[in-house]
Amino acid sequence: MALTALADSPIYQDRLTAWHNSRLWWALIAVTGLATTLAIADVVQKFQPPPPQHVLIFNQQGEPVGTILPILNVQAIPNVILKAGLGDFIHDAFSIDQDKDEEDRLIAKTQARVTGQAWHTINDWYARDLGKHDPRNIWRRTWAEAMPLDVLKLDGIDRYQVDYRVTTHADNNTTITIAPWRATLHVIVGQSKDPDALGWFVDWLDFEQVREFGPLKK
Repeated sequence: MALTALADSPIYQDRLTAWHNSRLWWALIAVTGLATTLAIADVVQKFQPPPPQHVLIFNQQGEPVGTILPILNVQAIPNVILKAGLGDFIHDAFSIDQDKDEEDRLIAKTQARVTGQAWHTINDWYARDLGKHDPRNIWRRTWAEAMPLDVLKLDGIDRYQVDYRVTTHADNNTTITIAPWRATLHVIVGQSKDPDALGWFVDWLDFEQVREFGPLKK
């Protein structure tokens, strides 16, 4: 009877309520702390810089034969891979395909590789002479193949030269012209939107038609 009376007393009830309230407060504090920790971790993950891109070298059978290298500068890219990429860049930038979808793809690849002065240079070329050099305007009546012949490393930091030959078919293939061209490029490393692409870009570009391929530029 004494225990029952004590349990029913106001003092006991107040202590029991306080004890339950204390447990609820500690539980609320724990949940709040966990939520805060998760929120901070999410913010840190979102603003953390992406890991450096890598290069994996394969042999002709498609088997990896080289180590994975972080792409922190142009020198980290194997020379053979970068030269092949620069050759593809010149081909895509100055070829004209008769299929509109394919031409749009080439233009998109070119635009994704240029920045700074190079971006302005290539777009100024396309717009020159009322757009006569823009593949998007002339693909119905003219097609051309820009064939890279040689890619050379120049003096200076990350400068390259690409010799290429442009074969142009016009007037329903009744007029064919072949002209040698030379491009000089500067390459930088940056973050690509395509996670599978190497993050190199052309930030400076100059090109001109030449009489013949002479000695290297310095």
